[in-house]
Amino acid sequence: MNPSLSNRWSRMTIFIVLAATAFLFAIPFLWSLLTSVKTDTEIYSPTLVVFPSHLAFEHYHKVFTEMQDFLSFTVNTVIVTLWSVLFTVLFSAMMGYAFSKLEFAGKKLFFAFVLLILTLPYAIYLIPIYIMEDRAGLVNTQWGLILPYIAINLPMSIFIMQGTFNNIPNELSEAGTIDGCTFLQIWWRLMVPIATPGIATIIIFTFINVWGEFMFARTLTSSPAAQTLAVGITFLRDEAASWQFGTLTATITLSLVPLVILFLAMQRFFIKGITEGALKG
Repeated sequence: MNPSLSNRWSRMTIFIVLAATAFLFAIPFLWSLLTSVKTDTEIYSPTLVVFPSHLAFEHYHKVFTEMQDFLSFTVNTVIVTLWSVLFTVLFSAMMGYAFSKLEFAGKKLFFAFVLLILTLPYAIYLIPIYIMEDRAGLVNTQWGLILPYIAINLPMSIFIMQGTFNNIPNELSEAGTIDGCTFLQIWWRLMVPIATPGIATIIIFTFINVWGEFMFARTLTSSPAAQTLAVGITFLRDEAASWQFGTLTATITLSLVPLVILFLAMQRFFIKGITEGALKG
């Protein structure tokens, strides 16, 4: 067989497999989106209705008009997520640079400890964190969620940034020193701009982890004043304590929109950060 033809068939096969896999992962989102624009009759029909006969936005209207705490849940989620992402990016960029470019006593031991934390399920921290926050008066507050989220996402973020900075030549920082740059200027003006792919990866990972996190949000908060959308969605039940699938899928779809927008906006940096930072680290 012609080698070029063989390569073409190989690429086509890979493309078909990847497309099919992507479609399988997209099915839950597509099903939620389609359900959110169906009427209740179609949703609860005894026969399977895949596509709605017409687009019905009544469930979205219900979310904004009848779900009284939806705005509060959304604002809380945005605030908690943005602060968590900001501090995670800042701390991981600083610590990743230190582990990559600086020499200090116990460097390997500290980095090994970071890697050890990655092997532990974060659920084991829940009870200790709750006890500490209860004594500190942080339970049922936004900062009571932000601080644990930063701690949970830092180890992986440090690992990614350490790998990203490892790919930046040391000659660059040496040139900055010769030009009279301070340590902080070298990090902020020379290193951080080049480490954009790694930072984008951390932003996406942390945003996703925090935006949809349920266990800590449900345990550490008890009122709409601090609860996030992941918790608020669980309150969408009717008088019979059964799920309101139309309103539920509409809320889920709305909650996924920021994630989709963020990924589409930063996917180029995300892919580069994964391949250069995380894998080569």
